Amino acid sequence: MRIIKNSKDLAKLVDENKDLFLKEEDVRIEFSPTEEELRDVYCRDLFLMNDDQKFDFNGRDFNGWNFYGLDFNGCNFNGWDFSGCNFNGWDFNGWNFYGCNFNGWDFNGRDFNGRDFYGRDFNGRDFYGRNFYGCNFNGWGFNGKKVSYGAFFNCYGSMKCESYEGRRQPHSEPICLDGRIEIIKPEEPKSGKTVKIKVKDGSVLESEIVED
Repeated sequence: MRIIKNSKDLAKLVDENKDLFLKEEDVRIEFSPTEEELRDVYCRDLFLMNDDQKFDFNGRDFNGWNFYGLDFNGCNFNGWDFSGCNFNGWDFNGWNFYGCNFNGWDFNGRDFNGRDFYGRDFNGRDFYGRNFYGCNFNGWGFNGKKVSYGAFFNCYGSMKCESYEGRRQPHSEPICLDGRIEIIKPEEPKSGKTVKIKVKDGSVLESEIVED
């Protein structure tokens, strides 16, 4: 792991654009760099922390596997695991939120593309993914599968999903101000059968026929 303890150490590693290219390495930055010190980061795992506290990411883009820090105040996130407190940015693309696990507190941004979202409050524009599991949702549009929310779920546009539930009692029904709620029927797996075909030389071939 590459450990960067202060601004002097960081300045030796960034290029003329203040970008950090350590694509194959894990990086631990033990202070909170400013936007002027650090912009784009390309690494494997990024740890913004020391033994006592976590620090903010104030740059522009993160491209890596895992992010562990306090607040993300950047533009684009492309990775796998996103663990922190507040996420304020533009586009977030990873694995279970186009990231593997997205666990935190407040999410403020534009487009969130991924699979599973776990958190408290979502405040943004569009959500494209699989499952939403959080407390409150405030956004423009929602396109996903299963929705589980606490007190309220508000969309300015439309909401498309397979199912939704409010966990608190009482809870409000989802609200779509300029659109509607559309419940999508889950796709049923296609059935198939295997048939054996005997050819001239006596050998048997297997062929799978998929039925609608």
